[in-house]
Amino acid sequence: MRQSRRLFVLAAALAAPLSFAADPPKVDPAITAAIDSPDRPAADKQRDEGRRPAIMLQFIGVKPGMSVIEYYATTGNTAELLSRVVGPKGKVYMQNPPSFYERPPGPDGVTTAKRVEDRLADNRLPNVVRLDKPFDDLGLPPKSVDGAVMNLIFHDMFYMTNNNVAPVLKNLYATLKPGGFVAVIDHSAPKGTGAQFALNPKGQHRIDEEFAKKMFEDAGFKLVASSDALRNPDDDRQKPFFQMPKGTYTDRFMLKFVKPKK
Repeated sequence: MRQSRRLFVLAAALAAPLSFAADPPKVDPAITAAIDSPDRPAADKQRDEGRRPAIMLQFIGVKPGMSVIEYYATTGNTAELLSRVVGPKGKVYMQNPPSFYERPPGPDGVTTAKRVEDRLADNRLPNVVRLDKPFDDLGLPPKSVDGAVMNLIFHDMFYMTNNNVAPVLKNLYATLKPGGFVAVIDHSAPKGTGAQFALNPKGQHRIDEEFAKKMFEDAGFKLVASSDALRNPDDDRQKPFFQMPKGTYTDRFMLKFVKPKK
């Protein structure tokens, strides 16, 4: 309950257009330093207002020295933040399925592979390991990683695996150390819709929160925390994030699970 109250205070403080020039209240200094780093790309910082990284990272609870997987990291915005928080003694696995690199170039002609290469060029993020592996076969040793992050991508797994996500969670469970965590932040679908809003890549790109909880619990994980800090009660939960009216954001849930210690 105390963590939930802190996150509600933090959400209220950051409800206005965000500026991270000064420490937001109740945020770990390592998180603030990561967000404010002058070495972060300007394009990443331009996305902070909508993605609310201070709230997200504070909820996850990532700490210096941790090893963390970011699933479907795409071009690495969140992976870079995680890298800066875990520091030189930590490690971030920047996971993308090989199919990610088959996307056509963007409007600027730049491929996804080039964007990833540019982010990691010249060893600028030495604690980041590029992990081009399928969701359900990370190729990492069992019980070797402290935590995992699925930031606004759990819904993507359903259409990308033909609605066969259980093997993904089984592989993750095996990879995490006992007591390891997985944090899931995603766009909320209407209650009772299950994976319906996540099956079409041209659809709503949302997932039912209760359905997500059940999937992780069925895979052996235990829910230990949740937060309403990224909620938007005015969102009708019908539109994909890229069709939201300008200046508004999707209703998002945040869940944290752990692999029980045995």
